[in-house]
Amino acid sequence: MVTYNTALEQRQYMAISLKAAKFYLENAAMMALPLKKTPVPHVKKFRWVRLTEAYIAAEDTVAAVATGGLEAEEFAEDGPLADVQHGYNDYDLGSIAMFLKVKNSNIPQFIGPNLLADKREAKIEKFAHDVDTGLIRGIFDRTGKVKVVSGYQDQATSVGTLNGTDNNLETKGDIWKALNKMIDTIPLGMRQSSPPMELVMSEHIYKMASDPNRVYLQDIEWDYIKKYLMGEGSLKSRKINPDVKISNMMLDSGDTEVTHDRMALYVPNDRWIGKVVSRGFSRLGEKQGMLSTTMQYGWTGRCIIDNALAGMFTEQIVWT
Repeated sequence: MVTYNTALEQRQYMAISLKAAKFYLENAAMMALPLKKTPVPHVKKFRWVRLTEAYIAAEDTVAAVATGGLEAEEFAEDGPLADVQHGYNDYDLGSIAMFLKVKNSNIPQFIGPNLLADKREAKIEKFAHDVDTGLIRGIFDRTGKVKVVSGYQDQATSVGTLNGTDNNLETKGDIWKALNKMIDTIPLGMRQSSPPMELVMSEHIYKMASDPNRVYLQDIEWDYIKKYLMGEGSLKSRKINPDVKISNMMLDSGDTEVTHDRMALYVPNDRWIGKVVSRGFSRLGEKQGMLSTTMQYGWTGRCIIDNALAGMFTEQIVWT
Protein backbone atom coordinates (compact mmCIF):
# COMPACT_ATOMS: atom_id res chain seq x y z
CA MET A 1 0.00 0.00 0.00
CA VAL A 2 1.48 3.34 -1.08
CA THR A 3 1.48 5.97 1.66
CA TYR A 4 3.06 8.96 -0.16
CA ASN A 5 4.95 10.00 2.98
CA THR A 6 1.79 10.16 5.05
CA ALA A 7 1.36 8.75 8.52
CA LEU A 8 -1.28 6.17 7.58
CA GLU A 9 -2.13 3.93 4.67
CA GLN A 10 -4.26 5.48 1.96
CA ARG A 11 -7.18 3.22 2.81
CA GLN A 12 -7.33 4.83 6.28
CA TYR A 13 -7.87 8.30 4.83
CA MET A 14 -10.44 7.04 2.33
CA ALA A 15 -12.36 5.24 5.09
CA ILE A 16 -12.69 8.50 7.06
CA SER A 17 -14.09 10.38 4.05
CA LEU A 18 -16.48 7.56 3.18
CA LYS A 19 -17.75 7.28 6.74
CA ALA A 20 -18.46 11.03 6.87
CA ALA A 21 -20.38 10.79 3.58
CA LYS A 22 -22.29 7.75 4.88
CA PHE A 23 -23.37 9.56 8.05
CA TYR A 24 -24.49 12.52 5.94
CA LEU A 25 -26.51 10.44 3.48
CA GLU A 26 -28.24 8.51 6.26
CA ASN A 27 -29.07 11.34 8.67
CA ALA A 28 -28.90 14.74 6.99
CA ALA A 29 -32.14 16.73 6.91
CA MET A 30 -30.99 18.56 3.78
CA MET A 31 -29.72 15.48 1.97
CA ALA A 32 -32.51 15.78 -0.62
CA LEU A 33 -31.35 19.21 -1.81
CA PRO A 34 -30.29 18.83 -5.47
CA LEU A 35 -26.52 18.45 -5.71
CA LYS A 36 -24.73 20.99 -7.91
CA LYS A 37 -21.01 20.31 -8.27
CA THR A 38 -18.90 23.31 -9.20
CA PRO A 39 -17.30 23.02 -12.67
CA VAL A 40 -13.90 23.62 -11.07
CA PRO A 41 -13.22 21.78 -7.78
CA HIS A 42 -12.13 23.45 -4.56
CA VAL A 43 -13.31 26.96 -5.49
CA LYS A 44 -14.79 29.48 -3.05
CA LYS A 45 -17.32 31.07 -5.41
CA PHE A 46 -20.13 29.75 -7.59
CA ARG A 47 -21.91 31.50 -10.45
CA TRP A 48 -25.57 30.51 -10.71
CA VAL A 49 -26.63 31.05 -14.34
CA ARG A 50 -30.31 31.24 -15.25
CA LEU A 51 -32.62 32.51 -17.98
CA THR A 52 -34.03 35.99 -17.51
CA GLU A 53 -36.77 37.96 -19.25
CA ALA A 54 -36.82 38.40 -22.99
CA TYR A 55 -35.19 41.52 -24.47
CA ILE A 56 -35.48 43.10 -27.88
CA ALA A 57 -31.82 42.93 -28.75
CA ALA A 58 -31.76 45.92 -31.10
CA GLU A 59 -33.40 48.27 -28.61
CA ASP A 60 -32.42 46.68 -25.29
CA THR A 61 -35.98 46.88 -24.00
CA VAL A 62 -38.02 44.23 -22.27
CA ALA A 63 -40.33 42.30 -24.58
CA ALA A 64 -43.67 40.78 -23.58
CA VAL A 65 -43.09 37.58 -25.59
CA ALA A 66 -39.92 35.91 -26.80
CA THR A 67 -40.29 35.35 -30.55
CA GLY A 68 -36.81 34.05 -31.21
CA GLY A 69 -33.39 33.47 -29.73
CA LEU A 70 -31.19 35.03 -32.42
CA GLU A 71 -29.76 38.53 -32.53
CA ALA A 72 -32.11 40.99 -34.22
CA GLU A 73 -29.50 42.26 -36.64
CA GLU A 74 -29.16 38.80 -38.23
CA PHE A 75 -32.71 39.03 -39.58
CA ALA A 76 -33.24 42.75 -39.96
CA GLU A 77 -36.09 42.24 -42.43
CA ASP A 78 -38.17 40.63 -39.67
CA GLY A 79 -37.78 43.65 -37.41
CA PRO A 80 -36.52 43.49 -33.82
CA LEU A 81 -36.71 39.98 -32.36
CA ALA A 82 -36.93 39.17 -28.68
CA ASP A 83 -33.81 37.56 -27.27
CA VAL A 84 -33.85 35.55 -24.02
CA GLN A 85 -30.83 36.57 -21.98
CA HIS A 86 -28.80 34.67 -19.42
CA GLY A 87 -28.58 36.30 -16.02
CA TYR A 88 -26.47 35.17 -13.07
CA ASN A 89 -25.71 35.65 -9.42
CA ASP A 90 -22.33 35.01 -7.79
CA TYR A 91 -22.37 33.26 -4.41
CA ASP A 92 -19.59 32.78 -1.88
CA LEU A 93 -19.07 29.23 -0.59
CA GLY A 94 -18.19 28.35 3.00
CA SER A 95 -15.97 25.66 4.47
CA ILE A 96 -16.40 23.34 7.45
CA ALA A 97 -13.40 21.56 8.95
CA MET A 98 -12.71 18.54 11.16
CA PHE A 99 -9.43 17.75 12.91
CA LEU A 100 -8.50 14.19 13.88
CA LYS A 101 -5.49 13.57 16.09
CA VAL A 102 -3.73 10.26 16.64
CA LYS A 103 -0.69 9.53 18.79
CA ASN A 104 2.33 8.53 16.74
CA SER A 105 2.86 5.59 19.08
CA ASN A 106 -0.61 4.29 18.12
CA ILE A 107 -0.19 4.60 14.38
CA PRO A 108 1.27 1.06 13.90
CA GLN A 109 -1.99 -0.49 15.13
CA PHE A 110 -3.98 1.07 12.27
CA ILE A 111 -3.00 -1.45 9.62
CA GLY A 112 -5.29 -3.23 7.17
CA PRO A 113 -8.88 -3.62 8.39
CA ASN A 114 -8.19 -1.92 11.75
CA LEU A 115 -9.49 1.51 10.76
CA LEU A 116 -9.01 4.83 12.49
CA ALA A 117 -12.44 5.78 11.12
CA ASP A 118 -14.04 3.15 13.38
CA LYS A 119 -12.29 4.59 16.44
CA ARG A 120 -13.34 8.16 15.67
CA GLU A 121 -16.96 7.53 14.63
CA ALA A 122 -18.47 10.10 16.99
CA LYS A 123 -16.23 12.89 15.73
CA ILE A 124 -16.81 11.98 12.09
CA GLU A 125 -20.57 11.87 12.63
CA LYS A 126 -20.36 15.34 14.20
CA PHE A 127 -18.51 16.53 11.07
CA ALA A 128 -21.37 15.33 8.83
CA HIS A 129 -23.90 16.88 11.24
CA ASP A 130 -22.07 20.23 11.11
CA VAL A 131 -22.33 20.24 7.30
CA ASP A 132 -26.06 19.60 7.51
CA THR A 133 -26.47 22.35 10.10
CA GLY A 134 -24.47 24.71 7.88
CA LEU A 135 -26.85 24.07 4.98
CA ILE A 136 -29.83 24.87 7.22
CA ARG A 137 -28.56 27.77 9.34
CA GLY A 138 -25.55 29.01 7.41
CA ILE A 139 -21.82 28.61 7.89
CA PHE A 140 -19.99 30.66 10.52
CA ASP A 141 -16.34 31.58 10.94
CA ARG A 142 -14.05 30.01 13.56
CA THR A 143 -15.46 32.24 16.30
CA GLY A 144 -18.99 31.01 15.64
CA LYS A 145 -20.27 34.59 15.60
CA VAL A 146 -19.76 35.86 12.04
CA LYS A 147 -21.89 34.18 9.36
CA VAL A 148 -19.75 33.54 6.29
CA VAL A 149 -22.54 32.30 4.01
CA SER A 150 -26.31 32.08 4.41
CA GLY A 151 -28.26 28.87 4.91
CA TYR A 152 -31.70 27.67 3.86
CA GLN A 153 -33.44 29.62 6.62
CA ASP A 154 -31.94 32.94 5.50
CA GLN A 155 -32.89 32.58 1.83
CA ALA A 156 -36.28 30.85 1.89
CA THR A 157 -39.61 32.68 1.68
CA SER A 158 -41.10 33.26 5.13
CA VAL A 159 -44.67 31.97 5.50
CA GLY A 160 -46.97 33.27 8.24
CA THR A 161 -50.64 33.16 9.29
CA LEU A 162 -50.31 29.44 8.79
CA ASN A 163 -53.85 28.52 9.81
CA GLY A 164 -55.40 31.54 8.09
CA THR A 165 -55.43 33.63 11.26
CA ASP A 166 -52.15 33.18 13.15
CA ASN A 167 -49.30 30.71 13.67
CA ASN A 168 -50.82 28.78 16.58
CA LEU A 169 -51.43 25.25 15.28
CA GLU A 170 -53.02 23.84 18.44
CA THR A 171 -56.42 23.29 16.80
CA LYS A 172 -56.96 20.00 14.97
CA GLY A 173 -56.53 20.51 11.23
CA ASP A 174 -54.23 23.51 11.57
CA ILE A 175 -51.11 21.56 10.56
CA TRP A 176 -52.95 20.48 7.40
CA LYS A 177 -53.86 24.11 6.75
CA ALA A 178 -50.26 25.22 7.34
CA LEU A 179 -48.88 22.74 4.81
CA ASN A 180 -51.43 23.82 2.22
CA LYS A 181 -50.56 27.48 2.84
CA MET A 182 -46.89 26.66 2.17
CA ILE A 183 -47.75 24.69 -0.97
CA ASP A 184 -49.92 27.52 -2.29
CA THR A 185 -47.03 29.98 -1.82
CA ILE A 186 -44.87 27.96 -4.25
CA PRO A 187 -45.94 28.82 -7.84
CA LEU A 188 -47.89 26.07 -9.60
CA GLY A 189 -45.46 26.02 -12.53
CA MET A 190 -42.54 25.27 -10.20
CA ARG A 191 -44.41 22.41 -8.58
CA GLN A 192 -45.59 20.94 -11.88
CA SER A 193 -42.09 20.82 -13.35
CA SER A 194 -40.41 19.33 -10.26
CA PRO A 195 -40.30 16.02 -8.38
CA PRO A 196 -42.45 15.75 -5.21
CA MET A 197 -41.75 18.51 -2.70
CA GLU A 198 -39.48 17.85 0.29
CA LEU A 199 -40.71 18.52 3.84
CA VAL A 200 -38.37 19.11 6.78
CA MET A 201 -39.70 19.77 10.26
CA SER A 202 -38.79 19.60 13.92
CA GLU A 203 -39.61 16.41 15.78
CA HIS A 204 -42.20 17.92 18.09
CA ILE A 205 -44.53 18.97 15.28
CA TYR A 206 -44.62 15.39 14.01
CA LYS A 207 -45.45 14.22 17.53
CA MET A 208 -48.32 16.72 17.70
CA ALA A 209 -49.70 15.81 14.25
CA SER A 210 -49.59 12.06 14.92
CA ASP A 211 -51.15 12.18 18.40
CA PRO A 212 -54.05 9.64 18.47
CA ASN A 213 -56.27 12.28 20.09
CA ARG A 214 -55.68 14.75 17.25
CA VAL A 215 -58.44 13.57 14.90
CA TYR A 216 -59.31 15.62 11.81
CA LEU A 217 -62.20 14.57 9.55
CA GLN A 218 -62.22 11.05 11.03
CA ASP A 219 -58.46 10.53 10.61
CA ILE A 220 -55.51 11.21 12.86
CA GLU A 221 -54.25 14.44 11.35
CA TRP A 222 -50.91 13.01 10.24
CA ASP A 223 -52.69 10.10 8.53
CA TYR A 224 -54.95 12.61 6.76
CA ILE A 225 -51.88 14.56 5.61
CA LYS A 226 -50.20 11.38 4.36
CA LYS A 227 -53.33 10.30 2.49
CA TYR A 228 -53.99 13.53 0.61
CA LEU A 229 -50.55 15.16 0.32
CA MET A 230 -48.21 12.15 0.17
CA GLY A 231 -50.22 9.11 -0.91
CA GLU A 232 -52.12 7.99 -3.99
CA GLY A 233 -54.84 10.53 -3.29
CA SER A 234 -52.48 13.47 -3.79
CA LEU A 235 -52.21 15.54 -6.96
CA LYS A 236 -48.81 15.47 -8.67
CA SER A 237 -48.56 19.25 -8.41
CA ARG A 238 -49.25 19.15 -4.65
CA LYS A 239 -47.44 15.97 -3.68
CA ILE A 240 -44.91 15.84 -0.83
CA ASN A 241 -42.27 13.11 -0.61
CA PRO A 242 -43.47 10.73 2.15
CA ASP A 243 -39.85 10.40 3.34
CA VAL A 244 -40.20 13.41 5.63
CA LYS A 245 -36.95 14.69 7.13
CA ILE A 246 -36.89 15.39 10.88
CA SER A 247 -34.41 17.89 12.31
CA ASN A 248 -34.46 20.06 15.40
CA MET A 249 -31.98 22.28 13.56
CA MET A 250 -35.12 23.72 11.94
CA LEU A 251 -35.57 25.71 15.15
CA ASP A 252 -34.34 29.27 14.70
CA SER A 253 -32.91 31.81 17.11
CA GLY A 254 -35.45 32.65 19.79
CA ASP A 255 -37.28 29.35 19.36
CA THR A 256 -37.77 27.09 22.36
CA GLU A 257 -37.99 23.35 21.82
CA VAL A 258 -41.51 21.93 22.43
CA THR A 259 -42.97 25.47 22.74
CA HIS A 260 -42.02 26.55 19.21
CA ASP A 261 -41.59 24.71 15.92
CA ARG A 262 -40.62 25.31 12.29
CA MET A 263 -41.22 23.62 8.95
CA ALA A 264 -39.42 23.90 5.62
CA LEU A 265 -40.90 22.90 2.26
CA TYR A 266 -39.10 23.13 -1.09
CA VAL A 267 -39.18 21.87 -4.67
CA PRO A 268 -36.04 19.75 -5.28
CA ASN A 269 -35.31 21.27 -8.68
CA ASP A 270 -31.78 22.46 -9.44
CA ARG A 271 -33.13 25.22 -11.70
CA TRP A 272 -33.90 27.24 -8.57
CA ILE A 273 -32.38 25.57 -5.48
CA GLY A 274 -29.39 23.40 -4.73
CA LYS A 275 -26.67 22.13 -2.49
CA VAL A 276 -23.59 23.57 -4.21
CA VAL A 277 -20.42 21.63 -3.37
CA SER A 278 -16.89 22.39 -4.53
CA ARG A 279 -15.20 19.99 -2.09
CA GLY A 280 -16.83 16.87 -0.73
CA PHE A 281 -15.81 15.20 2.54
CA SER A 282 -12.07 14.95 1.93
CA ARG A 283 -8.66 15.28 3.54
CA LEU A 284 -6.94 18.65 3.27
CA GLY A 285 -3.62 17.61 4.80
CA GLU A 286 -1.89 16.59 7.97
CA LYS A 287 0.70 17.86 10.37
CA GLN A 288 3.12 15.34 11.88
CA GLY A 289 4.55 16.38 15.23
CA MET A 290 6.96 14.74 17.64
CA LEU A 291 4.22 13.00 19.64
CA SER A 292 1.11 13.05 17.46
CA THR A 293 -0.24 13.57 13.96
CA THR A 294 -3.20 15.83 13.23
CA MET A 295 -5.28 15.35 10.08
CA GLN A 296 -7.54 18.06 8.69
CA TYR A 297 -10.64 17.21 6.70
CA GLY A 298 -12.89 19.71 4.99
CA TRP A 299 -16.13 20.29 3.09
CA THR A 300 -16.84 23.37 0.99
CA GLY A 301 -20.22 24.45 -0.31
CA ARG A 302 -23.55 25.90 0.79
CA CYS A 303 -27.30 25.86 0.19
CA ILE A 304 -28.36 28.30 -2.51
CA ILE A 305 -31.95 29.31 -3.21
CA ASP A 306 -31.60 31.36 -6.37
CA ASN A 307 -35.37 31.82 -6.58
CA ALA A 308 -36.83 32.39 -3.12
CA LEU A 309 -40.21 30.98 -4.17
CA ALA A 310 -38.64 27.52 -4.55
CA GLY A 311 -38.24 27.16 -0.78
CA MET A 312 -40.58 27.96 2.11
CA PHE A 313 -39.76 28.40 5.81
CA THR A 314 -42.47 29.02 8.37
CA GLU A 315 -42.57 31.82 10.84
CA GLN A 316 -42.39 30.67 14.45
CA ILE A 317 -45.07 28.06 15.11
CA VAL A 318 -46.44 28.40 18.65
CA TRP A 319 -48.35 26.06 20.94
CA THR A 320 -50.55 27.11 23.84
